[in-house]
Amino acid sequence: MKVNITYVKLIETILTNDAESRDDWMLCVKKIHSWQMMLNGVTKEQYFDKLFEQDADEKYSYFMNVDTIKRIWAKVQEEKPSLRGLKWVERQIQGGNYNVNVYNEMQLSLFSEEQLNKLTNFDFKEEL
Repeated sequence: MKVNITYVKLIETILTNDAESRDDWMLCVKKIHSWQMMLNGVTKEQYFDKLFEQDADEKYSYFMNVDTIKRIWAKVQEEKPSLRGLKWVERQIQGGNYNVNVYNEMQLSLFSEEQLNKLTNFDFKEEL
């Protein structure tokens, strides 16, 4: 399935402008579907029916597929680690999988030097 680049840019913009959506992909769904409701003239009362409605060829839908939004959301965050949320960082700390070479300064600033040394088995004083 070929994904429209507009949706990738839209999700990237949502993640950039709304830090809360970095931890909750459903917020991206809500924002995208709200945008599509406005473009397609769909009211809140019509939303549920239109969500599952397609034309006879099943090529047109009023709304982007929820699973597609989730996949793009994850892919954008994979390609741009700075758009990952705090929950992702917390899971990495708990799992001990925090790789210093992959993450930016903003993410590194969330940890103390001692936490980073413990998580990565890397002595920052020697390298910095």
